[in-house]
Amino acid sequence: MRAGEIMPITSHIFGKNFMSSDNATATTLLSPALFSFVSISMPKFGEKWYRIFAGAEDGWTFNQLEHSIMGYEGPTLLVIQARSKNKNDGSVTFGAYTASKWQKNKRDFFGTSDCFLFQLQPTMRVLKTVPKMGKRGGNYMFYHSNTNKVTSNPSRKDELTEGLGFGGTVRHPRLFIDSQLEECHVSHQDTSFEEGYLGFQPSNDLFASNSSSSTVQIDSLEIYAVGDEEAIRRGFRAQYQHRDINDATLRNARTVDKAAFLGDMRNGVIESKAFAHRGQVDGRANGCMKGEEDAKANGL
Repeated sequence: MRAGEIMPITSHIFGKNFMSSDNATATTLLSPALFSFVSISMPKFGEKWYRIFAGAEDGWTFNQLEHSIMGYEGPTLLVIQARSKNKNDGSVTFGAYTASKWQKNKRDFFGTSDCFLFQLQPTMRVLKTVPKMGKRGGNYMFYHSNTNKVTSNPSRKDELTEGLGFGGTVRHPRLFIDSQLEECHVSHQDTSFEEGYLGFQPSNDLFASNSSSSTVQIDSLEIYAVGDEEAIRRGFRAQYQHRDINDATLRNARTVDKAAFLGDMRNGVIESKAFAHRGQVDGRANGCMKGEEDAKANGL
């Protein structure tokens, strides 16, 4: 693929950018949004894109999204197509790019400044990170799932909302997707990214709300692994290793839990008629029941 060409792709957000399934030359005319985005991003993203999650195909669950992105060590691109609660506003396409891997069990921000927010439709803009100054800035990526809850006290309420985001604060990220994958909260400024609207700009109506933030309804959500071919290979190799380690850890945990459970039952921590019955059987094998042994010991 030569620089400036469009990679063949079928997407609920970008649409289809090729005429047929054969080796026909890809055309940008079928996908203006894809043409525009690749025009500004190709030098950074490389020639290859690989879709690792699409809500329409993989299912609209946070667990499936988490499974798709965790462990992958390479740049990823998150793209959202959404609509406002006022259906007359049409749709908007925006998202975020990050060169950092996603991290689980985080109650604070992570990642590096090698990321940005962007919007493709209805207007195009790219919002880069701003220099970190003391405690201001540096809030790049945020990911919070139900695995963050304190296992020693499961009933304890977690004050942080489950979801993923960029910028802002942990309670009010600049861009935030809830764990239901139904809504995305966006605002036009924070201390980590350049100022600019994502989603729909506030109305010019003097009587309308002039809030700097809004919530849109997600219609499509897709995440891509991007970069050159070798970078994507390395990313997936790391993800396979990550999954193998998680699977082994889960198997070991199940084995330990099962052994502890059986040990508790044998020691009487957990009442079990099955083990009580085994004790009776053992007593019969020795010629007397457990109660009979006690009676003989007391001279009865």
